[in-house]
Amino acid sequence: MPLDLYYSIISPPCRVVLLFAKWLKLELNLIELDVLKREHYKPEFLKLNPQHYIPTLVDGDVVVWESSAILIYLAEKYGTDDTLYPKDIALRAKVNQRLFYDIGTLMRSVTTYYHPILMGGEGKLEDFKKVQDAVGVLDSFLHDSRWVAGENITVADFAIAVTVAALDGVLNFDFTVYPNVHRWYEHCKRELVGYTEITKEAAQKTQSFLERFRTMRAAEQHQLCSQPQQHSKAQQPQKDEQHDQQTQHYTELQTPPKPSARENPKTVAPSNTPVDEAKSDESSQMSTED
Repeated sequence: MPLDLYYSIISPPCRVVLLFAKWLKLELNLIELDVLKREHYKPEFLKLNPQHYIPTLVDGDVVVWESSAILIYLAEKYGTDDTLYPKDIALRAKVNQRLFYDIGTLMRSVTTYYHPILMGGEGKLEDFKKVQDAVGVLDSFLHDSRWVAGENITVADFAIAVTVAALDGVLNFDFTVYPNVHRWYEHCKRELVGYTEITKEAAQKTQSFLERFRTMRAAEQHQLCSQPQQHSKAQQPQKDEQHDQQTQHYTELQTPPKPSARENPKTVAPSNTPVDEAKSDESSQMSTED
């Protein structure tokens, strides 16, 4: 029986689960949610996940969300051995640390820098330097090991690989100055089943998503700007009538009125990744991400 996965491929955490499920050769029943239509707020979905996050996995009576939690659940239930998520408490702690680093440091730094670009502005230099620092930490993790938590691939590699892919695609980040990350990243692209296909599909659909998002946002801004004018126009006849009544004997006194990279990273046009929610789910990657 397939597992239900509520997802959107433009969301990096969703891609993590897709990638790991392929590695485990699991059959997924993919249920795609359109976050711009706020499908993740539908009552039937909120019954499953009151936080309205995607990805959300349903395995029989078990419902799991937060991508790292899903990875751990799948590894423990469907992994053929304990290398993906070790039973040894010290090794497991190392894997957990890498997962928390991805969520709290690497992905956070990328999101912080990229969000103003998504909104049509520019990223801040100090935020870009935090991205560089985060990648530098990853480089140190990989100094003496093949994978991010040791000599065996673990759930942490899947999570971090997708974040690095987003960093590569969105910001055209130069990894060559981080030799260990560069080596590991190229290895991931070769070894992780479905990596190229999933990343390519995400890039294509993200472009369409961003076009829709910006169109909706522009329409909302136009509506907000026009509302005061409409309100003013609606009130104008009444005001004019009152004014005419008050000044009808003094019209002869009225005067007609007289007739605006690196140290200086280059901002790149967004290519593939998402959003915090605003009116039209303004950064749906953020509301839909972990």
